[in-house]
Parts: sequence; structure tokens; C-alpha cells
Amino acid sequence: MWFAVLAVLSTVILFWQKVTFPKESDNYKRSYSIIIPARNEENNLKRLLPSLLSADSPGREIIVVDDHSEDLTMKTAEAYGVKVISNPPLPEGWMGKSWACYNGAKQANGKALFFVDADTWFSPGGDLSIINELYKKGKGALITVHPYHYMNSFWEKLSAVFHLVVFASSGITAMIRKKEGFQGGFGPCLAIHTETYWKLDGHRSISDEIVEHLAFTKHAQSRGMLTSAFSGRNAVNMRMYEADLKAVINGWSKSFASGAKTASLGMTGVNIVWITLVLSFLINIESTGWWGFVGYGLLALWLYRTWKQIGNFRWYDGLLFPLYFFFFVLVFIYSLLKTFFIKETMWKGRQIVRKRRESS
Repeated sequence: MWFAVLAVLSTVILFWQKVTFPKESDNYKRSYSIIIPARNEENNLKRLLPSLLSADSPGREIIVVDDHSEDLTMKTAEAYGVKVISNPPLPEGWMGKSWACYNGAKQANGKALFFVDADTWFSPGGDLSIINELYKKGKGALITVHPYHYMNSFWEKLSAVFHLVVFASSGITAMIRKKEGFQGGFGPCLAIHTETYWKLDGHRSISDEIVEHLAFTKHAQSRGMLTSAFSGRNAVNMRMYEADLKAVINGWSKSFASGAKTASLGMTGVNIVWITLVLSFLINIESTGWWGFVGYGLLALWLYRTWKQIGNFRWYDGLLFPLYFFFFVLVFIYSLLKTFFIKETMWKGRQIVRKRRESS
């Protein structure tokens, strides 16, 4: 009985709040620059750029930073008439994405900066909704958005628990949370006022971090900035790891253990306790009698309630939650091994060397 009660109670407490991005009806003219770091993103830009250009936004500037691509990334971006710059050679001590974002920011003219991954795309007016939210919060604010996840294959659904952990680590789903202030961040989309960005020394301040925007959000929080995080439903979307099971495993293992090291120690502990309770319930479900059936149903219902805000999960994904939890554990162990015992890995044709930041 207690296995079921604790598993359900911890899930409800940890995922009480709804996180869908607030709908924005205002259509103010805002000055902002969208910066898109792009390495071998020819195909993704054909989806992202039309979603931005389909709606006119007079104060908007779009910058694609071509990061030494080996495909037609630069020509594709130029064909859409956006500003394209070539990223300078990667200096020692920098990660590629942070270096591209930093150089894009140096070329930007907008009063706000909106860093967006190339494998995203926007709902109509979604970029302006996010920027309006930033302006409403004032100059000392930072917003990160986790794009709404569209999935077209079963393998992609295996990301389910990873998404839950990412959201739980941000602190925005918990029953008791702060509306503003100390929260975690999401990687694909980050918006900040230009003046504030440079006061924080931009991406230079987190130049060697693999999970760059989570690290940048923590850096901003340490300087007293107000941070907010949302799901991108109704605003910005993505499709992750489209190819196959191998792509899902490699994609999450690349950064997840590193993200756990960067995340709040307290929220990491909460996640560990929650996952342990759910797994303990599943392992001991036969001994819980009819309480096991009740607990299973309640968990499936509440998890689906959260998942449908994060991506296009279906009701039956809630029933499959044990599969998603055990997959998470296996990949997380693999990610830990890569992080602490394998010093180098490959991502988009570039070798990533994990280094420990030296204390000053």
C-alpha cells in the first residue's frame, strides 16, 4: 500500500503546476534579434525560417550563425533573406554553440536577444509572444522555453521521463513554487534584454559548459536576475532525435548527466527520491494488491496530464509509463559512464572534450 501512496503523492506534488506558455494577444512592436546557431542545419532551417517569416514583425532581426557547416546551411539561410554570419574559428576553452551565440549577439541590433536552436519552429506569432512576455517582466529578466515536442515515432516517446526530469529540475512544476526568481532553465530557447546580456558578460561567462543555457540561467540567478521558464506549447516547437533508437540514446546521453551536475543539488535530490519511489512501486506492485491497480491508474493519469503540456503524447503513453522509466534509468547510467569515464565524444561532426572548470 505505502509503495503506491508514496509514488502517487510524490508525483502529484512534483508535477502539480501547469506550465504551458501563456497566450499573448497583444501585438506590440518590439525590437529584438533572433540568433540561430547552426552547424549542418540545412534541413532544419527550411522548417524554422518559414515559420518566422510567415508573420511580419517590424522590429525583428533574424541572424543565422553558420558554425563551419559541411552542408548547405549558409546558402539555405541566405535564400530566405535573413542575416547570415560565419562563425570565427573555435577558440580553446569554448563550446561550439556558446561561441556561435556569442558572435551572433555581437552582430545583433535588437534591444532584446532571443537565442533559438535550429531544430525548432514557431507557432504563428510565437516568437513575439515570448518577447512580449520578456518585456512585461522588465530589463532584469530572463526567459527560457522548452519547445513543445512533436513526435512521429515510438522511439521518440522514450524521451518521456527525460522531459519530466528536465521540468522538475527547473522547479516550475512543483506544488509550491516561486512565480519569479530562482528556477532552472531550458536549453533550446533563451530570451534576455541585450543590455542585461552584456552586463552578465554573455556566453563568455559559461564558455566551456556543455549545457550552456542552463548554466547561463544559473549565472543570471547568481547575479540577482529574475528568471522564468515555460513549456513552449502554443509558441515554439521541436522534434528531437528523429532517426531511430540509437539517435534517442546518443542525444540524451550527450548532455543529461552533465545537466544533472549543473542543476540545483536540491532538485537533483528531489528527482532521485521521486524516481526511486516510482521504481520501488513498480518493482513491488504485486505485493500491493488492489492498491497497486489504483496507484498504477492514478500515476498513468497524472503523468499524462503533465506530458500533454510538454509534447504530443497520447493517453496510452500514460499507461506505458513503466517502460519509459526503466529506459530512463538505463540511458542515465550510460550517460554517467560517458561523462565521468569517457572524456571525449562526437556531436554533429565535432569532438567535444569534457573539462573540469578550474576554480579561480
